[in-house]
Amino acid sequence: MLKVLCRALALLLLATPAFAKDGVIVFGGTGRLGSDIVKLLVQAGEDVTVFTRKDDNRDRLTGLKVRYAIGDVLDEASIGKAFSSHKFRVAIDASAQRGEVKAPDFYERVARAIVTHGKRTGVNQIILHGSIGAGENIKIVPALASYKQTPALVDKGKAEKLIADGGVPYTIIRNGVIPNNEPLPPATHKAGLTVDETTFSAVTRADLAILTLDVMDNPARLNRIYHAIDATLAMPKE
Repeated sequence: MLKVLCRALALLLLATPAFAKDGVIVFGGTGRLGSDIVKLLVQAGEDVTVFTRKDDNRDRLTGLKVRYAIGDVLDEASIGKAFSSHKFRVAIDASAQRGEVKAPDFYERVARAIVTHGKRTGVNQIILHGSIGAGENIKIVPALASYKQTPALVDKGKAEKLIADGGVPYTIIRNGVIPNNEPLPPATHKAGLTVDETTFSAVTRADLAILTLDVMDNPARLNRIYHAIDATLAMPKE
């Protein structure tokens, strides 16, 4: 009897997939913020797919066990193909515009495609990394009272609305200032999230990555907009 049970257990283990949960797809995963998120996901044992262009530099992800979905974030068909290629429970958007040519509706188009195909394929959560001052938010942030809203922030506001109204549970994390001094600063492990949309703070990319995993699969964090704050970081001088 014991031999039979042992054999049954062995067969069960062999039949068990490498990942117990559906995967996570990351847009912008080769960038500075996105790569930090991908590294933490891999460390956590997640099944990670990075959506990237064929010619993107993947050096930040060297040695990581991830799969790649090849496409362009401004090509909805390739995003749809990526969502159909694997079963995902979470989609993370850490994408950003790069290069000389700027699409005025970049963030809106990316958000629309992610919502459309995330909903179609049964994604459980979309996590969007946005900016403090996006859309209507700029009107209530005292630190931005004299700041003229850029076209990118207008576009990011439209992206937020698409995510919030898209019918897929979501979490939006806005950041204010991200330190860019080299070498990039490590996580302080003192950053947090607040629903107070008047706040404005600096926060490291490493801490934003930690906060991303904090909100992922967390029912208490669903359908909310947060500002990332870190009281230990000094704001850069103008």
